[in-house]
Amino acid sequence: MNPPIANQNRKADLSVRVLIVEDNFINQTFLSTLLRKYGVPSVVVSNGLEAINFLKSQRVDLILMDIQMPVMDGLTATQQIRQQLQLTVPVVAVTSNPEFDARPRCREAGMDDFLSKPIQKKQLEAILERFLPSKEEKPPVVNQDYLRDITGGDAGLLTELITLFKTDLSANRQALFAAIETNKRDEFDHLAHRFRSSLNSVAMLDTAVELKKLERNPTLTDAEIGQRLEAIFDEITIGIRTLDQLTEK
Repeated sequence: MNPPIANQNRKADLSVRVLIVEDNFINQTFLSTLLRKYGVPSVVVSNGLEAINFLKSQRVDLILMDIQMPVMDGLTATQQIRQQLQLTVPVVAVTSNPEFDARPRCREAGMDDFLSKPIQKKQLEAILERFLPSKEEKPPVVNQDYLRDITGGDAGLLTELITLFKTDLSANRQALFAAIETNKRDEFDHLAHRFRSSLNSVAMLDTAVELKKLERNPTLTDAEIGQRLEAIFDEITIGIRTLDQLTEK
C-alpha cells in the first residue's frame, strides 16, 4: 500500500482534480487550502446546480459533495451526475448528519464514500489516498537542457537571471491576483503575457504554458482563474528551489 498522500512528495498537477461543492465559505476555504497543501488543485462551487453546469464541460477526478445546500442539494446533484451526465467520477458525501442516517441515502443517490463534519485531516487523507492514485510524474518544473542552451553554461548569467526573476516575483504575483480579484481581465491578460516571458527566461516552460491558458479565456470565472493561479505559483516555488540548487553546484 502506498504511504498516505500527505506524506508523499507529490508535484502539483495544474489540471483540476477535485471539485468542492459546498456553500459554507469557511468549509470551502478549509478544504481548498488543505488540498493545495497536498498538491491537489481544486475548484469550488456553491451548490449542486453549479456543480452540474461545471461538469458539463470540465472533468475532475473526485467530487467532495456537501449534502444540504441551497438551489440544489447534494443528493439531487449526485443523482443527476449519475443519471443525466452519465459520469462515474467518485462522489464523496460531506455532511454533519449522523452516519447511520446519512450513509444509506448517500449510497442510494450514487455516492461512493462518506466524509463527516467537522472534517478531520486523517479522514480526508484516506479519501484522497483511495480515490486519487498518483498520476504519472510530471516533467521537472525547470527545463535544465533549455536553461543550459540560453545561458551557454555561464554560471554568472544564470545567477543574474535567477536574481532578476526572484526580485520581481512578489510584485508580479501581487499584480496578477489584484487584476483578477478586481475583474480587470484586460490588465490580467497583459500582466500574464509579460510574466510568461519571465518564466521562459528561467526555463519554466510548462508553467508558462499553463499561465497562457488563463489569458483571454472566457470559459473561466475570476474565482477559477484565481485558484489555477495559486497552483501555478506553487509550481514556481518548486522551480525556484531547483534554480537555487543549480546555483549552489
